[in-house]
Amino acid sequence: MRRNFETNVFAPLSLAQQFIAKWIRAKKKGKVVFTSSMGGLFTPDGYGIYVSTKHALEAVAEALSSELKTYGIKIQTINPGAYLTGYNETMADNPFRWLDDEKNFTKRADMRATFDSLLGTPQGRLDPAEMIDAMIRIVPADTGKFRNVVPQFVEDMLKDHQEKAWNVTI
Repeated sequence: MRRNFETNVFAPLSLAQQFIAKWIRAKKKGKVVFTSSMGGLFTPDGYGIYVSTKHALEAVAEALSSELKTYGIKIQTINPGAYLTGYNETMADNPFRWLDDEKNFTKRADMRATFDSLLGTPQGRLDPAEMIDAMIRIVPADTGKFRNVVPQFVEDMLKDHQEKAWNVTI
């Protein structure tokens, strides 16, 4: 889990801070675009460690967005859906290197069913060209939304999920 936070939170924050400090000292405006994930806005079973890093990155980006306005520095996030890049497939296969039905409470078959329900559908295997086109449009733009979820059906699903979260009971 620590390595995931190092890669997905601390490394991008460190890189961003270096540019931000340089821009502030030079009294230059700038823009940082963090690559988050649809997972930064909800938590499906089996993805807790990964999405917790993206939730953290979302919080960092939101704080920086507010804190850096006075310096003319803009912050955005790009939140890709489940694009077929190989990353999601590798992440879904990784637990099966160590997951042991004799030791772990989560069983291999349950974990496989969870991953298959998310990645084994057309919505979990999207053409990355769509996301690349969105990034080419978003990154250099002078204006735009703080949070950029692509594709639209994922944004709609996330908004619905977040609204329903207010009524979850235990």
